[in-house]
Amino acid sequence: VPWVGRKTTGNMNAGDTSQVLLPSEERDLSLLWGSSSLDVSDIDGLSDRLSKQLANYEVENIEGVIESEVFVQDILTLVEGAGTQLTESSEWLNHYNLQLTHMRQYIEHIEAKNQRMETIAGNERALLAELQTMASLDISDQIKLVLLQGELGTSSGLAAANKASIVLSRAIKAEIKGDLEDLLGVKEQRKIIDMLRTKFSERVSQYILRVFEKLAEDALKDHESALGDLQEHTDLHARLRGYLPLVHWIAEMDSQKFAMLMKSYSKAFRTLYKKEIKHFFAELDKTIIKEQRDQKAFFSATSKGVEELSKAPPPSPAASSKGMKRRTIDRIFRSALGAAEAAVMSEQGFLCDFFLLPKQDKPSTSALQSEVEGLLAELFEGIVPYFNDLVERADKMDQFYPLAMLVDTDQYASCHEEGPEYSSFMIKMLYEIQMTIKVLFNRFLDGQIETIRATQAHVKQCGLLPFIAKFPLFVDRVEGLRGDKTARDALVSVIDTAYHKVVMALFSWLDSLGASEHQKFRYIARLENYHHFGDELGARRVPALDHYVKTAYEQFQTNMDNYASYLINRNFKPLCEFFREIDALLQTLPPEDIQFQSTHSNQALAKLADKAGPSFIERGLARALKNIVKNLSPQEGLVPDVWAALQQHFEDQYTHYEDLVARCYKNQRLPLAAKDLGSIARKVEEKIIKR
Repeated sequence: VPWVGRKTTGNMNAGDTSQVLLPSEERDLSLLWGSSSLDVSDIDGLSDRLSKQLANYEVENIEGVIESEVFVQDILTLVEGAGTQLTESSEWLNHYNLQLTHMRQYIEHIEAKNQRMETIAGNERALLAELQTMASLDISDQIKLVLLQGELGTSSGLAAANKASIVLSRAIKAEIKGDLEDLLGVKEQRKIIDMLRTKFSERVSQYILRVFEKLAEDALKDHESALGDLQEHTDLHARLRGYLPLVHWIAEMDSQKFAMLMKSYSKAFRTLYKKEIKHFFAELDKTIIKEQRDQKAFFSATSKGVEELSKAPPPSPAASSKGMKRRTIDRIFRSALGAAEAAVMSEQGFLCDFFLLPKQDKPSTSALQSEVEGLLAELFEGIVPYFNDLVERADKMDQFYPLAMLVDTDQYASCHEEGPEYSSFMIKMLYEIQMTIKVLFNRFLDGQIETIRATQAHVKQCGLLPFIAKFPLFVDRVEGLRGDKTARDALVSVIDTAYHKVVMALFSWLDSLGASEHQKFRYIARLENYHHFGDELGARRVPALDHYVKTAYEQFQTNMDNYASYLINRNFKPLCEFFREIDALLQTLPPEDIQFQSTHSNQALAKLADKAGPSFIERGLARALKNIVKNLSPQEGLVPDVWAALQQHFEDQYTHYEDLVARCYKNQRLPLAAKDLGSIARKVEEKIIKR
């Protein structure tokens, strides 16, 4: 293969222009050679052909170059134009950059100038503030005169004092920064201000103290508590509110003088409230209807009878010697609670405003709320014993009155615990009164229970026993006192506990009656009295008694069944004993062996059947019905119930006897079928009822 136009290698002659083919060119040439049909002898022909093709290619290349020269010239022209534009753009950008540089320098100059101006302005403001602060230290002679000698007893003098206190407060609060505070003039002015604060605080506090004493003294001379009302002292509070800004100023500037003012207020008006409370309850005492009810032992046989208790009307209001309307002591108590609440809440609101104490809107243990309660406790010292005295007097008149008072105090306590007008003092006062009420009411209950337990009754008397008859009236009194008011858990617990104690004592006493007497009378007494309890209390629908009503009905049913069984066993003794013995024998013997027992042979059964015929059954039922009619009280109307229960028991028992005969005796039957007992019972009932 000849060497064609390639770079010479190192091992070739220097004059040789041939070049080594690249590997790819050698591969192409080999493919060309392989595709040719020429043999080796035609190499010269191939060379010629390739030379011609090469010449053609070179001609085409030259023609292409000549044709593209025009386009190249156009491109060069465009490139030259672009270069000119680029030069112009560069010059314009340089000019723009120069302008931006000038603008930046100008802006920086303006910013620097603004910063200097802001610094100057800030310094001027700070200087002005310092000057104003220092100027506030300078109190004019006129203000000093008001602070040291100003009249506080007139409205104009009080207004001037309020304005002067604002100026003095501003001077006291003035803060001078930096080293200016150490200036001799500033220190001297500070001393003057502190002197003014001390003297003004002393002047104002002493003057307000004298106002407290004067107002309380005048009120003691001129005021008498109105009947049924405690003064709320709104007029005194209105006069004192004129000094509100000065009192608040003292609270902020002199805590010791402020604490002294609160104590002075309490001391001055405590005497006033003490006398008013005493006079108030003394006037109430004149309007109380004097009652002498025998309620020491409500359940005792010596107390009023059931009819008298249920029909006795409440005492009617009457006029006192002064024409004032008389009321029962429970209503007096309720009225006194309302008056005390109004006075306490009015005083509490004033104290919170006047002495900057927090409004009591929810339970809190904060010292300030305790301060409110403490002030009220000092002002109304001694009011609780008066209420307790009312409670004790009410207990002596009617021992149900304390329960009514407990309901009232519970309602008031609920309002102040859960309502918008929270008052820890009112709650505490009411709870102290409730403690006395609960002690007296529990003492009353214990007395009733002791009376019940100590009473011995003869069940032969039967009928409705006094304790059972009076308990519904007891419930009526309690529920009547509670009324439709929604009681809280504490009050519900007291009432429910009272019910529980009395009912358990009644049931225990009823079950223990007649232990030494015949069981018949015990059954009768229990069934009648349990039935009365269940009917009377069930009709009243008291949720706390639902369980005991259910228990009473169960005891009624049990004792009625026992009484029916007793009458059956007594009036049909031979029949009952014979088959009771068979039941006992069946515990050890099979049914077919019973007829071989000498006491229960076929002959013994036949003998019993001859004796226990229809006439025997009729006589027994007649005796039982007569016994029922004789022993049961007509007031309860239980004869039909007990008679029906006896029939059902006897029919069930007789059916059992028939079954025993069928099991133990072949070809033997009782002379009367169980289904025929009903007709005999109706016949007996018609005879007895007609008679």
